[in-house]
Amino acid sequence: MNRFHPSPEQQAVIDHPLAPLRVVAGAGTGKTTTMAARLAGLVASKGIEPEQALGITFTNKAAEELADRVHVHLPHLAGEGRQIEVLTYHGFAHAILREYGALVGVDRDAPVASTGWTRQLLTDALGAAPRPELDLTARSHRVRDLAGLASRLGDHLRTPADLLDAPDDSPATARRLDLARALELYAERKRSLGIVDYGDLVLLSHRLVTDHPSIAERLRSRYRVVLLDEYQDTNPGQRELLRVVFGGGFPVTAVGDPDQTIYEWRGASLENFGRFGVHFPDADGVPAATVQLTVNRRSGADIVDVAERVRRQIGGGGVDGLRPLDDADPGGIEVARLRTAPDEAEWIAERVVRLHEEEEHAWRDIGILFRRHRQIALVREALERRGVPVEVAALGGLLDVPEVADLHAWLRVLGRPDDAPAFARIVLGAGYRLGLGDLAPVAAWVRSRRRRDHDTEGVGIAVLEAVDRLEELDDLRPEATRRLRRFRDSYRRLLGAAQSLGLAELCRVVLDETGAWLEVEALDDAARLSARLNLYRFLDLAEAWSPLEGVPSLEAFLDHLDLLDEDDAAEELDTASVGGEDAVAMLTVHRSKGLEWPAVVLPALAHSIFPSTYGTLPDPVEQPGHLPVALRLDAEWADPLPDDEKERKSILRESRDAQEWRTAYVAVTRAQRLLVATSAHWYSERRSRDPSLLQTIIRDHPSARIEAWVDDPGDPPEMLRLPPDDPASADPLPGGWRAVIGDALTDPDHARSVARGLDVAAAYDAQMEQLRITLTGLPEPVEAEPEDAGFRTSVTGLVTYANCPKRFYWSEVDRLPRRPSAAMRRGVDLHRRIELHNRGSMALEEAGDDFYDAPDAPTASEVESGFTAFSASRFAADRPRLVEAPFELVVDDARISGRIDAVYEPEPGFWEVIDFKSGRARESGPNRVQLQAYALAATEAGFTPEPPERLRVAFVYLGDGLKEVGEDVDDGWLDEARGEIRRLVGDAAAERFTPTPSEACRSCDFSRFCAEGSAWLEA
Repeated sequence: MNRFHPSPEQQAVIDHPLAPLRVVAGAGTGKTTTMAARLAGLVASKGIEPEQALGITFTNKAAEELADRVHVHLPHLAGEGRQIEVLTYHGFAHAILREYGALVGVDRDAPVASTGWTRQLLTDALGAAPRPELDLTARSHRVRDLAGLASRLGDHLRTPADLLDAPDDSPATARRLDLARALELYAERKRSLGIVDYGDLVLLSHRLVTDHPSIAERLRSRYRVVLLDEYQDTNPGQRELLRVVFGGGFPVTAVGDPDQTIYEWRGASLENFGRFGVHFPDADGVPAATVQLTVNRRSGADIVDVAERVRRQIGGGGVDGLRPLDDADPGGIEVARLRTAPDEAEWIAERVVRLHEEEEHAWRDIGILFRRHRQIALVREALERRGVPVEVAALGGLLDVPEVADLHAWLRVLGRPDDAPAFARIVLGAGYRLGLGDLAPVAAWVRSRRRRDHDTEGVGIAVLEAVDRLEELDDLRPEATRRLRRFRDSYRRLLGAAQSLGLAELCRVVLDETGAWLEVEALDDAARLSARLNLYRFLDLAEAWSPLEGVPSLEAFLDHLDLLDEDDAAEELDTASVGGEDAVAMLTVHRSKGLEWPAVVLPALAHSIFPSTYGTLPDPVEQPGHLPVALRLDAEWADPLPDDEKERKSILRESRDAQEWRTAYVAVTRAQRLLVATSAHWYSERRSRDPSLLQTIIRDHPSARIEAWVDDPGDPPEMLRLPPDDPASADPLPGGWRAVIGDALTDPDHARSVARGLDVAAAYDAQMEQLRITLTGLPEPVEAEPEDAGFRTSVTGLVTYANCPKRFYWSEVDRLPRRPSAAMRRGVDLHRRIELHNRGSMALEEAGDDFYDAPDAPTASEVESGFTAFSASRFAADRPRLVEAPFELVVDDARISGRIDAVYEPEPGFWEVIDFKSGRARESGPNRVQLQAYALAATEAGFTPEPPERLRVAFVYLGDGLKEVGEDVDDGWLDEARGEIRRLVGDAAAERFTPTPSEACRSCDFSRFCAEGSAWLEA
């Protein structure tokens, strides 16, 4: 790693004494490195112990980066197991509540509600509260108002009662009071659930340290220095919390850039950074000193000059002037203006390809930043057509990606049976390839059903009902019937899975059921990488989303996805996490903060798009979701809002415009070596747009290169889509490959005649011969066994039957929904870790709860301790002969499928068949049948041409240390095992499902339906 050589500005920050300090750090000036060096310097030279230094920043990503940078300067800390504490602002408040929350009625383990769940609770509160003044015809807008008001109350340490008591006679007052009453119900609901939201973290922790000064002093005494990173993004409530704990001369260093305050709509207050010196004076009451970092270390000189020109539009408040390094390369600035948005997308895609192929940029070196996520789709499609791997890091835009949109559609038809558009997307898509004509009989059935029932609603449900009753439909062609029947079968299976699986597991099952992974694997390399990245990001979202109570609700998750599809809501999320794969990143400017790329493309720099003039102005006089100025903590510093509407909106518009220019400044300064600015005349068919002032500023830079510029907008376009592929222009085959294939269907010699015309007949003949050899070598097709070919079960099913035949009936025969089990999932995770160790590589399979035979259910700590026990055992040191070996065991007419965890061969001819158990050791009991099945499989399932000479089967328990419970196998043992399994499958096939209550009833999902089990539990 290169040694850090601080500039004079940075050295002044590093050497500043233990006193309050404000650091104004322009974009790309190395503020994180400088702050880490200051913390490290104080630890090294001022006698400060690492544990006495505290860093607070805005995002988890930034917190990790700051901690890593400190360890670079003080590498011995990691070796000693010591570290400087680094938290987020909300994390700092949460830590206070975890330690002392009981004093304000908060349990130390109270969960923090996610955005999706707060919206769900707010929706419930809105439905229950009196709301005579609210227009609920657009319910989502009222929920958005409610969420905004709740957030702004927390930002300013206010409660709904403050709204109800405040004198206010503005036009929005009556509606705001209705919202306040709903927020009171929301607060009651949070208390009943024992949860808090992000606003509560700051409000309650501030109340705690204010009402209990001794706690504030105790917190203060733990530290000797505090660093506040990204301080410009804090809200007034966070400022007041920090003042109570660290005011009065405490050595607080705040670093930030008011010119990068792009989250005012989320509560950030420009007053916090602007008046830091007054809020945090030294011990004598003198305002804190200010030091500036003005040298941009990230970008080329010309890009820095463009950024400075953009910054001047903001109106001051940041550094006196941003400047490049003395020896900085100029960098590149390119501008393009096209006729339509599709033309712009095509041009961007071609430029990206040239950057990669001609200028040797890795795909990951390119970032495309959008003002709003709805602008992503066209550019993404143009890139994918050219084989460019892309990663959509904006979650709102992620829902428009085809593979994600298909998964989303399946979730919608499962959770919302009335979602006809989702149904249409599925059956008209590649999976079923139906046409609109095929759906005409379905629509006719729906219309007749509605006329019969005088029903004007429920159209979506009627469509699914029509599919469920295909036999009643007239004029449905046989092939359409077959495909709709296939859809119906999949829908029924997935609907059953949705009743028992968690969201992430359900998504994986949908992907497996629909064959999505197979389609992904069939793509070319770039498209495959893009598809996998985007699906993994969606699966991560489903995995991270969790309910506040009960089982995860698919309906609530769909509501959460609806929230992400709104621009502002999508931007409420943390800074984007761009993966390490080699793919072009596509995301919004707001989510790009803190990131950088060698080449950055800024599309859609057209009038009113970027800088944006969209959205409602935050007018508290007319908008009930905004806080009256009198209740704001920064009321004295904020511009007064006059009663005159024109004057008031002018002030609000100036504030909104300044924030847009700060967003533009962030966008421009993400670029290191190349900045590309593009726009188009037509983004809708209604009117053309001029270039925005942002593009004009970039274009007018002396070093800017005009790569393309269309002055005449021409006539309005008929559609704003990418044109279909032109096979004649992109394909050497006459008429395109589709035409050649079509003609070859009727004339087998046509393809060779085309090859002869292109002078490639020899190559064609060679490929055909290779294909003939391949086809000749394929085995003869095996006729599928009839569905009623004897009794079938799995080893897990056999164990279930041995424990309780009635439980087997409800698990395997007449299936009832089962509770999702986090403990079972952790058991699968432990088995997966052992499997990966044994394979020495990543597993190709995506394991589910039934992938491993009868895994135990450990606690979270048992997963880690279990793998530790495995790692220290003799099994970890040996490479198994077989790992996760599947088999099918035939006993009379029954077939039993299973999968053995591992087979070890300590000496030639001697096999140890091992099943790892993640729980604590116990008597085998009925579970012994699992070992019996494994022993028979080892000798009869054909793992090797000759069965082992000696055999031992064992359970290896890892839940409390390591304990082996096994048996040596001989011929008599095998005869006994075969007889026991024959008895069990015979009874199951004969439908003998008598309950056998036992200790297993305590964990049975079906005990409430079982009279015998319930009686046993009561006794």
